[in-house]
Formats: sequence, structure tokens, C-alpha cells
Amino acid sequence: MSCKAEVRKTFLDKRHDLSKERRKEANCMALETLSRKLKGFTKVLSFASMSEEIDLWPLNQELVKEKRLLLPRLTTATEISPFTVSSLDHLLLHPSWNVLEPDPALCSEVLLEKVSVVLVPGIAFDSHYGRLGYGKGHYDRFLAKLSCPFFGVGFKEQLTKAPLETEAHDIPLTELFLF
Repeated sequence: MSCKAEVRKTFLDKRHDLSKERRKEANCMALETLSRKLKGFTKVLSFASMSEEIDLWPLNQELVKEKRLLLPRLTTATEISPFTVSSLDHLLLHPSWNVLEPDPALCSEVLLEKVSVVLVPGIAFDSHYGRLGYGKGHYDRFLAKLSCPFFGVGFKEQLTKAPLETEAHDIPLTELFLF
């Protein structure tokens, strides 16, 4: 097993073991903190939280009301594109990745230049703004095309004291918001 695979498993297990109370506390702090932090950004690319990730649905609902929510969609097997989302009912389950993404029949693709900030999920983060994702490189390829801030978002238990192993294609984050 590779070092990244071992770290990935360790932090997936840590995230899985979080109590309901701890998750609820973190989710409330995330909504409060990110709502304030994102006030100056016109188009926020968030993410559709999967079951064990920090829950951004309340924040996403707020961003929908303010007409500022963008969500990623896999437009090819390896490429992410941002889409404007006017309702959280306009999402479909991706058949391979089991993640909700914008329905292209109901949501519009947005030019990359319109994205003003990206909230990035991950499995582990380090103090040097490194991120360990799910291992397919979707976000790193996508972030390499953008020139806006990238905010890593997750639970404080996802922070590793040791620097994460990085490769040339890994894109560092601008800031971490771990709750």
C-alpha cells in the first residue's frame, strides 16, 4: 500500500468515527464562519457534501437564495466544470461517483473566470495548505485552471501534523477552514 493510500485510509477512518454531536458542532461552526467569510465573493463554487464529509447543505441553501451558488460537475471522466445552481432540487446523482452534481438540463455551465472562490473537500489537510483528495486528481486539474482563492473545508480531525506527500500536479490551497 502506498503512503498516500495509508494516509487516506487513516483519515477516512477518523472521519467515519466522528460522533453525531461532533459533526453537528462542526456543521454549525462551518455555516456561521463560511457565511461571514464568503460575503465578498460573487460566485462561490461549493461542493455537494457526501455522507461523511462536513455538511455544506445549509450554506449551499443560503448561497442559492443569494444567487451565488456554483457546484462542480464532471463533464468528462477527468474534467470538472462549474455550473450555476438555482435550486438544490436541480441535482442528479453521478452514476459512478455517487455524488450529487448539477443537472445540465436545469443548470448553466459558467466560465472559469466567473468563479470567485472554491470550497474544496478533502480527506486530509496539512498546515502548509496541502490536501489529500480521493485520488483521481479531478480537483487538482480543475484548480490549476483558476486564479481565485481555494479554501479547504472539513473537520479539524482531518488536519495532519506531518506534511502530506505532494507531487508536481498537486495544487496548494489558499486557506483552511477546519471545524
